[in-house]
Amino acid sequence: MQLYLDSFGAYLSVRNEMFAVRTKSGGERAFAVRQVDAILLTKGTAMSADAVLLAAEHGIAVLLIDANTHFPLAQLNSIRSGSIASIRKNQALFARSAEGHAWAVRQVAAKIDRQRALLVQLCERAAPEGFEAEVRLADRMMAPLQKGMEQWVPPPVWDTAVREAAAGQLRGQEGTAARIYFQQVAKYVEGRLFEAFPGRQSRPAYDPLNALLNYLYGMLYTAVHLALLKSGIDPFMGVLHADRYGDAPTLVFDAIEPYRPWADAVALALVAEGVVQAEWFQPDPGARGRWLSGAAKGVVIDAMLACLNDSLSYGGRNVRRSAQIDLAAQNLAAFLKNLTE
Repeated sequence: MQLYLDSFGAYLSVRNEMFAVRTKSGGERAFAVRQVDAILLTKGTAMSADAVLLAAEHGIAVLLIDANTHFPLAQLNSIRSGSIASIRKNQALFARSAEGHAWAVRQVAAKIDRQRALLVQLCERAAPEGFEAEVRLADRMMAPLQKGMEQWVPPPVWDTAVREAAAGQLRGQEGTAARIYFQQVAKYVEGRLFEAFPGRQSRPAYDPLNALLNYLYGMLYTAVHLALLKSGIDPFMGVLHADRYGDAPTLVFDAIEPYRPWADAVALALVAEGVVQAEWFQPDPGARGRWLSGAAKGVVIDAMLACLNDSLSYGGRNVRRSAQIDLAAQNLAAFLKNLTE
């Protein structure tokens, strides 16, 4: 379970060796340490030093997240390393290696595979006239991009110039697939939303669907960040995104790719069900885009958590989506541990 403090004035402390959450109104609720996997806090909330130490003692990650985007902004860790030395040393090598690039390529290929599957599923949900034919055409264009990534073989020479060229080529192919995909998403939501979807835009968002996607992606960022931390992997030492985002948790940007279509599916289901309302979105006071209102967040969070609690086939058995994220991080950690052995 995640302890999520987003109410202004909420305070996390320790009482009788348990975490105690007190709201501004004076109500209090206690949680056994064994129940808590992570602690998430937003601005306007607080946590006692005793609670920080209790979390550190039990290896519970503490993240400070953006209330508007759910994106991790800072983390509190124990001074004791969460992983063995071989993982940390090998991750630095992995980030610039051909093996690391191959892993990043597979992440993007998995995303495209799930994007294609989602478009096919949308055809079965009261899709607009002509949508199925458009999806078939889009699929024919996306399929070779995915196949090329799945069949990527490292060149015999892997130096800085080759690595940068390979990364640029991958970004170009990924961008092409994304444009094709979101063109179909735009056609699917046309007439279902009170405002047009102009195509995928990152933060800040200026239209409802992008604002909704940004928040859902933020929830995924947090889930992936926590999975990497629990596995002893540094979320800030990325592969494909390492040189583009400076001090951001760039490995999270790499590792999240296969899961983005899950958030897309949640957003499109909310749109198709007519749940999304104009009142959900509020302008930023600084005129920097639009964000979900407090009332909307509850609906969106519940929908995304329900998605993450669903089970899908994974390694020959049904596994909850949230557990799949954890298992992927654990598999990466195991690979890093044995990389040079």
